[in-house]
Amino acid sequence: MRRGVLDTRRVSSVPNPTELATLLARARGGDRGAFAGLMRISAPRLAAYLGARISRPQVVERLVGEAIVSAWGRLAEAEDPRQFPSWFRRIGAGFAMQWKSDHPGESIKEPFPESRCAEPAQLARMRKLQEGLQKLAEPERMALEQRFRASLQDEALGEVLHCDAAKAQELVERALAALGRHLDA
Repeated sequence: MRRGVLDTRRVSSVPNPTELATLLARARGGDRGAFAGLMRISAPRLAAYLGARISRPQVVERLVGEAIVSAWGRLAEAEDPRQFPSWFRRIGAGFAMQWKSDHPGESIKEPFPESRCAEPAQLARMRKLQEGLQKLAEPERMALEQRFRASLQDEALGEVLHCDAAKAQELVERALAALGRHLDA
């Protein structure tokens, strides 16, 4: 992982239960490499999950880091390897709720970083995209976040969205269609 950027290139679409069990057993025995393997699977998903709710990349990055540190110290609580990704996500969600409680006056939304756009036309397109994303229903926005930010698809996307793979793909397609209509308007 590069500093400040979660590396999502190595995220498998569906965590292999045997691999999760092996990594978790080794990590619980103190193997930091195995724990890093668990984080390569779970941290990008947590970042996408939190990012769909908190539009402040630095806050999301910090919360994921806190969840990683906490999870290392709490591995004894993770008994079922198949539930490891959701167990880790709950740790991250707990940190997010604590952050919101500790920062009641701060917005969880951050405007698009306009300094990234060199041309006025590009800035206008990015603003319109941000506006379109904000208009999506929560399930559709979450589907896009998990599909494109966490690189999830098929069964893994459905698992995170708590639906079957076909319904998850339908959510992604519906969200993309809505975005397309908004951008073309």
